[in-house]
Amino acid sequence: MTKGYWKKSIGVLTGVLLLSSVLAGCGNSSESSTASGSTGGTSETVIYDWQNADSYVYKMSEQLAKEYNERKDATTTMKVQHIPGTDRYYPKLNAELAANAGPDVFVSHAAGKLKTYADSGRIMDLTEILNADPEWKKSFTSGAFNLLTFDNKVYAIPTAFATVPLFYNKEIFAKYNLTPPTTYEELKNVIKVLKDNGVTPFAFGAKESWTSALFSEMVANRIGGDEPFNKLMEGTGTWMDPSYIQTGNVMNELRDMGAFPSGFLGLDNTAITNMFKNGEAAMFVMGSWAVGSVEAADSKVQGKIGIAKFPTFEGGKGDLNTWLGQPSYNLVIRANTKNKDAALEYIKAWTSNDVQTKLAEENGDIPAVNVKLDKDKVPAVAQDLQKEMSDMKGMFIFYDVGLGAKIGDEYNTTIQAILAGQAPEEAFQSLEQFTQDNKE
Repeated sequence: MTKGYWKKSIGVLTGVLLLSSVLAGCGNSSESSTASGSTGGTSETVIYDWQNADSYVYKMSEQLAKEYNERKDATTTMKVQHIPGTDRYYPKLNAELAANAGPDVFVSHAAGKLKTYADSGRIMDLTEILNADPEWKKSFTSGAFNLLTFDNKVYAIPTAFATVPLFYNKEIFAKYNLTPPTTYEELKNVIKVLKDNGVTPFAFGAKESWTSALFSEMVANRIGGDEPFNKLMEGTGTWMDPSYIQTGNVMNELRDMGAFPSGFLGLDNTAITNMFKNGEAAMFVMGSWAVGSVEAADSKVQGKIGIAKFPTFEGGKGDLNTWLGQPSYNLVIRANTKNKDAALEYIKAWTSNDVQTKLAEENGDIPAVNVKLDKDKVPAVAQDLQKEMSDMKGMFIFYDVGLGAKIGDEYNTTIQAILAGQAPEEAFQSLEQFTQDNKE
């Protein structure tokens, strides 16, 4: 990596608009954390993220901080504190912000999650900063700030976008003469063939509720289309919509037919990513942020991964070409930071031509700014994803992002509860009551 990360000049990016329409949703998980609280004084600029030590983004953030700290004109010491797993990250962050303290810079999901911080007044309005640097502002892909803007004010800077495909192991599929399923009936047939041959169909876990919820959101969209969730986003919908009850039934059907690994309720994101990465499961429904891990040098499925769209349901209102996604890694500055200049430099470094190119070519990320990429360097699976998305008709956002932390996280735990044995009707009735009780 070069010192060029810290140059002010922002490069140009082309051809990514399709992929950058609208993440978590979701953070990586791990067992350990090196994070500790800080008020972000003038001697130290603290950055929080949810990365674990195996991720490319973890290494990039450490490198950027190191490069700043080695500068002779550095006015502060940058320190990145990693709090792996959003189930640990957000509670710690929220507690510190509530006390009017916390990091100088932190990562946040978009839409409802970010709006909570904006409404609280704890984060900086970046609109004037962007307007004061038109070259930087226009370097972003069209629509990049759509889910980061409230009341015409921009509150976060996107560094990457994410979407959710169905990853599959091409070697396993070829061995059993299988093709990627385009309908639910085809998917059930694939699962049966795999089970009959002793192969785990899906790398899937529910220890972290967001991983199973993400899968269920694809099911719900294929069954009910966009309308049920859009109405919930508008405050006029209901979780008792038949499409959600059917979604719960489908998740149970998949569980009961053995589509998920034994002990899946105890498997977290790291475990299921490694399961697919090690060739221990044939399919994986996960965000594009997993590309870097499953295509890493130590992956047993490197070069063997296919990309497919999530299948449709007979009689369903959803479209095969509708994708789940969002701006996935967004940087925010705390409103009362004493290190605004250093914080802004850190964020700008992430959106530089050099860093954005490396994120795309070395990690398979979808860039947030206009950069020209060398197709020979972009992971093949990332290129396949772009091809699959070339006829995209629409995109919907992760529920726990679009609905905000309180209701969105409750949806996640509702799916978790259904998979653990609660009846879908009962679970969604409880979620409906919770939603009514917690409407703003």
